[in-house]
Amino acid sequence: MIQVAVCGIGRTGSEVIRAILQNERFSLAAAFCRPGSEKAGKDIGTLLHTIPIGIVAQDISQAEQAFAETEIDVVIDFSNPTCAKPLLRACKKHRVPVVFCTTGYTEADLIWMSDFVVHNNLGVVYAPNVTLGVNVLLAALKLVARALPEFDYLITETHHNQKKDIPSGTAKKIASAIQKELPRDAAVPIHSVRIGGYVGVHTVLLASDCERLSLTHESFNRSAFASGALTAAAFILGKTGWYDMEDVLGIAERLENAANVV
Repeated sequence: MIQVAVCGIGRTGSEVIRAILQNERFSLAAAFCRPGSEKAGKDIGTLLHTIPIGIVAQDISQAEQAFAETEIDVVIDFSNPTCAKPLLRACKKHRVPVVFCTTGYTEADLIWMSDFVVHNNLGVVYAPNVTLGVNVLLAALKLVARALPEFDYLITETHHNQKKDIPSGTAKKIASAIQKELPRDAAVPIHSVRIGGYVGVHTVLLASDCERLSLTHESFNRSAFASGALTAAAFILGKTGWYDMEDVLGIAERLENAANVV
């Protein structure tokens, strides 16, 4: 059984914990919250509005101690960028891999994280969006951009009104994937919408003077994120290096196999 620690007990982190508790392959070993959170010291079951399970939420500053006292095979992080450094330092000491699903990192954050991971031979999956559909969309858009480099591209991302990072990490990754395939330096524009309770919608619109094409991915609920996070957690066990969801899901191989069938 894979012993998992979850960092971040918000809406998506809570969904990941529920998925772990319902999955015979995984077991919840620990859960961490941000410094100063009112959730610290409370039983996870109580926070999920179920029966107590005997595991309490701990401040992320206690991660090293928790790692020393508890068997933890992998960490899934759905917290915020401020937790990355203390979490990675604890993981370094105890050789624990991480799946980072948090968004809102700066370029400087990601450079520091990837350098730290490579220098210390840790294993990390960096996945601002762990859903299968979005990662297939990313792979497909690379092919589309190669085939239609003369088209104009526009990304629109829509999320719930409490999401703080604008634009979303997924939208930035989509823009980067497209830009790398285009023979020009112009940035792909991103329109961000924060309204209601949307879980996540990403639409890429591309158009020429005489036609247009639109590709959209929508997450209906957070179960898709939980499923992807657990898949990534199983993948990173025993590995070192910096990976993304294309590595986890074998997207390139899937596309190649599909092309061979066609």
